[in-house]
Amino acid sequence: MAALKGVKPLDMVDGKITKIAYEGVEYERVEGEAEVGDLVLNGRIHPDLTADGFYEVIREEVTGWVSVKDDIGDYHSRVLGITKTAVFRKKHVRLKVGDYAKVAGAEDLDGIDEGDIVWVTDDSKDDEPYLIIPIAKRRKALWVREETLVPATDAEITAAKEAKAQRTTKWAKIGRKVDEYKVGDIVAYVEDGEICEEGLVDDDKVGCLTKQYGICREWPNKITLITPVEARFDRS
Repeated sequence: MAALKGVKPLDMVDGKITKIAYEGVEYERVEGEAEVGDLVLNGRIHPDLTADGFYEVIREEVTGWVSVKDDIGDYHSRVLGITKTAVFRKKHVRLKVGDYAKVAGAEDLDGIDEGDIVWVTDDSKDDEPYLIIPIAKRRKALWVREETLVPATDAEITAAKEAKAQRTTKWAKIGRKVDEYKVGDIVAYVEDGEICEEGLVDDDKVGCLTKQYGICREWPNKITLITPVEARFDRS
């Protein structure tokens, strides 16, 4: 991963950059050690690092240090501990009703995955303030914690809406809404490819007739449609 492109300085104090913007998100300069997700401004002379280039901290090492990828794809960790490296962290922006956000936390969200783009439909201002609905999936609204979400960029929102349009068109061709499964459909598990028949459908989940475990209730994002029941020759 080479130095990031498109990082824009927004403010400076005494000749030092204090605020930047990257992919529509503001970052503020912070003191202390860098964390995964931070951006760092390289102040070190190194043949594989761009002078005054910005890099994203992408992983934590077993040693406790964090790493960036240099311009030739190697990892650098200890270089982040030097005083010449400036650390920038995402500015906390509280989401509001109507905003689009990206799922970034590790919380189990039952059918909504990390990286999904969601729409904030309500704000209760408590421990789980945000009621969200995924843009490109069929899923009932779900309450989540604030740290689970980050603001979505314009590019991410556009990609999610395009994915929704493509899926809507695909399902409409068989006369159904997105992820509208029916008893008798033949489906396959995304993870391991196991093919099975749908034996149960409710508002949220579908029941897959698996060979080893009997009926397993799954979220629609865990399976993919192979043959709709209306197209099965053995049912005609």
